Amino acid sequence: MGMLQTLELENFKSYKGHQVIGPFYQFTAIIGPNGSGKSNLMDAICFVLGEKANNLRVRKLGELIHGAPVNRPVANKCTVTMNYKDDNGKLRKYSRTVHGSSSEYRVDDQVVTPQQYNAEMEKIQIFIKAKNFLVYQGQIEQVAMKNPKERTALFEEISRSCEFQSEYDKLKHDLTKAEEDTQLNMNKRRGIAQEKKEAKMEKDEAEKYQQMKDEAEEKQKHLFMFELFHVERQSEEAKEELQDKKKEVASLKEKYGNYEEASMAKQKTLKKASREYHKLDKEANEKEREVTEQRPRFVQAKQEQIHLQKKLDAASRSLNAAEKMAESYAEQEGALKKRAKELQKEKADAEAEMASQSQEMDLQLSESQTKEYSRLKAESVKKAVQYDHKLMEKRMMLETERSALKYEQGRLHEWEGKVKRKTDEIARQEKNLEVLEETKANFISALKDEKAQLRTDRGLRQGEPRKFTIELTEVSRQLSDAHGDTQETERNKRRQEAVDNLKRVFPDKVHGRLVDLCTPSHKRFNLAVTKVLVKHMNSIVCDTDATAMDAIQYLKEQRYPPETFLPSNSLDVQPINEKLREIKQPAGVKLVYDVINCANPAARKALQYSCGNSLICDNAEDAKSLAYGAIGHGERYKAVALDGTLFQQSGVISGGGADLKQKAKKWDENAMRKLKDRRQGLDEQIIELNRTKKKEMDVDAKRSTVSNLERKIEGCSRQLQQMRQEGTAKLEQELEVLKAELEAIPPKIEELESRIEDIQKDLTAFEKKSNAVADEVFADFCRQLKIPHIRVYEEKELRFQQERQSTLKKFDAEIDRVQQELEYLKSEDKSQRLKTEQDKVRRLENELESLKKREHKEEKVLKKLEKELEDMKVKLLERKTELEEAEAELQAAKKEASTVHREVTQAEKAVTGLQNELERRQQERHRLLHNAKIQQIKLPLSSGSLADIEAEDDDDEDDSQPTTSQVSKEQLDRETKIHLNYRDLPSELRKLDDEDKIRRAKEQLEKEMASLHSMLGRLAAPNMKANQRMEEVKEKEQETTNEFESARRKAKKIRTQFEKVKTERYRRFMECFEPVSQKIDEIYKSLSRNQSAQAFLGADNMEEPYLEGIQYNCVAPGKRFRPMDNLSGGEKTVAALALLFAMHARNPSPFFVLDEVDAALDNTNIGKVAQFICETARKEMQLIVISLKEEFYNKSDALVGIYPQPANCTVSGVLTLDLTKFRQSGSSGDTTMMP
Repeated sequence: MGMLQTLELENFKSYKGHQVIGPFYQFTAIIGPNGSGKSNLMDAICFVLGEKANNLRVRKLGELIHGAPVNRPVANKCTVTMNYKDDNGKLRKYSRTVHGSSSEYRVDDQVVTPQQYNAEMEKIQIFIKAKNFLVYQGQIEQVAMKNPKERTALFEEISRSCEFQSEYDKLKHDLTKAEEDTQLNMNKRRGIAQEKKEAKMEKDEAEKYQQMKDEAEEKQKHLFMFELFHVERQSEEAKEELQDKKKEVASLKEKYGNYEEASMAKQKTLKKASREYHKLDKEANEKEREVTEQRPRFVQAKQEQIHLQKKLDAASRSLNAAEKMAESYAEQEGALKKRAKELQKEKADAEAEMASQSQEMDLQLSESQTKEYSRLKAESVKKAVQYDHKLMEKRMMLETERSALKYEQGRLHEWEGKVKRKTDEIARQEKNLEVLEETKANFISALKDEKAQLRTDRGLRQGEPRKFTIELTEVSRQLSDAHGDTQETERNKRRQEAVDNLKRVFPDKVHGRLVDLCTPSHKRFNLAVTKVLVKHMNSIVCDTDATAMDAIQYLKEQRYPPETFLPSNSLDVQPINEKLREIKQPAGVKLVYDVINCANPAARKALQYSCGNSLICDNAEDAKSLAYGAIGHGERYKAVALDGTLFQQSGVISGGGADLKQKAKKWDENAMRKLKDRRQGLDEQIIELNRTKKKEMDVDAKRSTVSNLERKIEGCSRQLQQMRQEGTAKLEQELEVLKAELEAIPPKIEELESRIEDIQKDLTAFEKKSNAVADEVFADFCRQLKIPHIRVYEEKELRFQQERQSTLKKFDAEIDRVQQELEYLKSEDKSQRLKTEQDKVRRLENELESLKKREHKEEKVLKKLEKELEDMKVKLLERKTELEEAEAELQAAKKEASTVHREVTQAEKAVTGLQNELERRQQERHRLLHNAKIQQIKLPLSSGSLADIEAEDDDDEDDSQPTTSQVSKEQLDRETKIHLNYRDLPSELRKLDDEDKIRRAKEQLEKEMASLHSMLGRLAAPNMKANQRMEEVKEKEQETTNEFESARRKAKKIRTQFEKVKTERYRRFMECFEPVSQKIDEIYKSLSRNQSAQAFLGADNMEEPYLEGIQYNCVAPGKRFRPMDNLSGGEKTVAALALLFAMHARNPSPFFVLDEVDAALDNTNIGKVAQFICETARKEMQLIVISLKEEFYNKSDALVGIYPQPANCTVSGVLTLDLTKFRQSGSSGDTTMMP
């Protein structure tokens, strides 16, 4: 294959002067900075290959001269020469020069035309239109993103099948027109043949025409006579029957008048009984009001008595507690008084005993001895004054300490008494609390009893009146919105009554009407469901055949209208076809059975029997498709549309209309009936609640009692809380203070006892010293008295006195303690409280007695009123019975009168009907005579004339149905003079008297006459020129045949030419497309360097692929299939390169120029593409690539460097570098660049 050697540029765009670029190797990369002129080199290649100026980024060819864009052209022309080495190694030159606005083309220095130049380019496989030799900058992704039609156009350009496009389109248009002309001539031939056939028939029909016309006139005459004969006979019969009916009406009216008079008399009796009943009812209501007013008084008195009894019980319990406490205080006070007396007596006895002991003592001194004792004592005191002084001090100290000890011991005894009394007081307080707690518990128990009674009386109806009223309002609103208050017809009420009675007589066996047992799941299904169930909607569902027979017998006995029954045990139910639930197309198809809600399981079998496997669709088209097997496997189904149109499998179609909509309202009527039943139930419940309001006064009395008990419980609770907080708590606090004080005394006593012991020791020491002095002074005196020392005398006397004083003090202290306790008990006197409780009990007993008398009085009044009310109710019941009897008699009389009135009405209707019948017969006779006159039928008359019929009737627009306003009575009377002679009418037609036979005979005559008229209508009048018309038809037939043959031959010739062009176009296209489609997957795998990558190229129309698009899809390695639009930029570039290389492999140009095709590639894809290009370039083609990425261009065989030179406008310089030497010799090779 040839290759591009060098390019010679002279003043072309940015290349100033004469520059030689090259040589170009198998893989040459053009590099350089942006704006240096790389793309201008691409334009130079396109320019020399014959590209137009508008594709070279200039508006006109003159702008290609260097400096022209800035209005400074360096010359008046520019030239680009391509030095090309062909397959034989011969060097050829292709040159293109711009002179002003024109181009000059040269091949090997020979000037040629542009067409010749392009032909030379195509010889070396350069197609400028298809641009199979280059890809512009930024267009690589556009190659992959071409739409199928653009891709087809690209293949047509490359394969050159587009050269046949205009001829193909012209021949196809001519072929279509020729075939249309042939078909037109064929149709004309058929029309001429039909015309020939009709001409032949005209001759045959003309002969039959007159014969049939005469026969038809005779048949019409017999028909008129037959109708007139029987109309006249029926008129006479109607006259006779009318007279009889008039007599019957007169008799019935007389009878009805008698019944009316009887009804009026019964009405007066009823009014009198009604007045008496209402008067007595008013009196009974008044008496009931008095009873209602009296009952609360009695209940209140009874409740007050019960309440007061409970108060009395509580007061009695309090009195008992107070009496017990008073008895306890009295017992304690008596014991203390007794103890005080005993102490006084014991003290007196002790004093007497001590006086006796004092007299019995044996140491009695004489007067002289006493004086001696006094002298010696004074002397002893004088001598022992110092010791006595100390002894006095110590004794004083001892006395002081003893006094303090005594004081503390007294305090200890006192505080122990206080603690004991406080403890007793707390115990009494606790007892009072227990009594109060018991009282509170009694009140709470009474409160529970009263509340239970209150709930019983009220019946837990507190919230019900309001709830029922709200629900009644809502139900009434729903009925009003749905117009549910319309009156039911008597017939519907009767039928509903029949169903209700059946359900009552046969419970759990008769379930109700099917329409009442199920409802459509949504209102939009109402029409469709009604259409499917219309036959069984009002049928009654029951369990067995036996129940159905019994129910039918019951209906007959009760004279109810006949009904249809669906016994579940004998229904032959078609099973549900589950496949129908899986239908996806058309959308929205459902089983009718599935869109109906059936709450009663016993009715589901009947529902399934009625529905079968019917389907419901959104529209009639879908239903039609399912019914006629146009969808799926051709199976037919019964289908109904939402508008009620039903399609049967047999092809029968039935619609809905107003009648179906009226029947569909039964679903709403069912809901309305339920709402009405609920409204009636709510009305009855509200009436019942209003009746119970009369007992509310009893409830109010109990509520008042409950409130009083609650207040008392609250008071007890407050008193308990106050006693616990202020009483018990305070006492316990005081007890704690007393105990604290008591605990502080023993340490003080111990301390005092310790000090007394120390003083006692000192006192003993001083006493010994003082005693020694006394012993010395009293030595002789003691010998005289025969005692060891004087202290024997003194101690005996002193001890006696001390013991005496100590004994008396103990008695005094105990007496004081008893007196204090007595005073405390007197201060806590409980007699007043006991008196208060006793007064309270007596007061409550008096009040209770008064209330018992009041209760007895109120009860007596209430019983009297109740007895009077009961007597009134008995009388009222008697009056009600009389009123009902009067009403029954009135209703019976009215019923008899109504029966007679209905008979009168029916008889009058019969009279009116007979009059209308007679008039209709007369009008019918008039119509027949009038039509006979108009149609000029000669009827045989025995008297009168058809001229008696008014001429103005001839102008009536509708003479077949004259009205009374059109034909006057006078006219009909005149026509009675016209009499026909029926001798010509066959006797078998005159003897007919049965309406059905007459009708059939008339229909037969009309059928025969219509048949004759139909035959006459089909036959044209005789045509005298039938033979001449036949010859003209034959000539037209021959002419049309010739035209048809000519058009057929012309169409055949054009089709032969078209098929030839079509075959050649297909051949060229497929010779290019098939190799590319087969090669592209291999190239894409090579570019991706991965065998899992896939590329597909397929034509939408395999018979004529150039007429439609070509699809191109790629699956990147390791990824799922995605549309070309969703691929990344690098993936799109690789896909585009695969397509370009595949197309180039089929129709290769000698070289392939790519402008920055690696712009969207990452390093990995650049390496893969570069490796593929290196392998391909060295084997199959020469590649010239403009690139800015070193990872790409370092794989090339040579580099062409473009760089900008300093100047007023861009001037491009060129450097070349052969890289093959570096690969052969490594980095030590020559790195010199050649300009």
